[in-house]
Amino acid sequence: MSALVLQNNALWHIFEDFTASILLSACFLIYVIRKQFTNNHPPTHDNKITNELSARMSKINAQVNTRIANELSARLSEVNSTFTMELVRNNNELNKKFTGEITKINSRDAGYVSDAQKILSIVNNMITRLDNIEEACHNDFGNISSEFILIKTSIEALRNEMIQLYHESSSSRLSDSSLEENRNHFKRVFDSNKEEGENLDYAFETVRRKIHQLTGEKIGKETVKNFYYGRGDPKFRIVMSIMRWVDSKEFNGSLDNNAE
Repeated sequence: MSALVLQNNALWHIFEDFTASILLSACFLIYVIRKQFTNNHPPTHDNKITNELSARMSKINAQVNTRIANELSARLSEVNSTFTMELVRNNNELNKKFTGEITKINSRDAGYVSDAQKILSIVNNMITRLDNIEEACHNDFGNISSEFILIKTSIEALRNEMIQLYHESSSSRLSDSSLEENRNHFKRVFDSNKEEGENLDYAFETVRRKIHQLTGEKIGKETVKNFYYGRGDPKFRIVMSIMRWVDSKEFNGSLDNNAE
């Protein structure tokens, strides 16, 4: 914003100097036309005045042109310097903010790493675009406004995506009470379906194979065993796969009861 103000001030100073030059030139032109129509053979004294005015006008025009060129160069240099400082400051702030957000995300959930890397990639792309803007602003001030609008839109989209990913991660976790309820449910169905005298390890292996057939999920016998005994903190998808086996057993049991 400050750079645009500087640019407008520079143009206003140029307009003021140029206006003075135009007025002086117009006065001189009116004087010459008037003398021409008044007398086709102006006196020598008038010729001298005309020559002096012409020389004075040439000097004034040269001074004005020089001042315009110097003012324009100084203003453009000041605008470029201001834009460069603003862009560097924005880069530093973006890096600091998004690095902090990524650290928070990684501390909440280890499985969030891939999403954080995606966000970091988006931020790096934005920084690259800012660098490109910095280079382009020396040649075309008109494109800067539209580029900043696009960057603002990208930042808003990134913020919304971070919020959505956080909600998805939070909703994918089971509460302690829900996990315990599912585990107890599994134990009841497992114990009721285990053959009398059957080895527990063999029974866990049988359940593991059945889960793989039902869901395609590859889980180990120890995973089923740990869930049975309440050890560890199983992932949401593992619990859902085990409960699919529970549902299938209960469904088959209800069919058998109806057949009887």
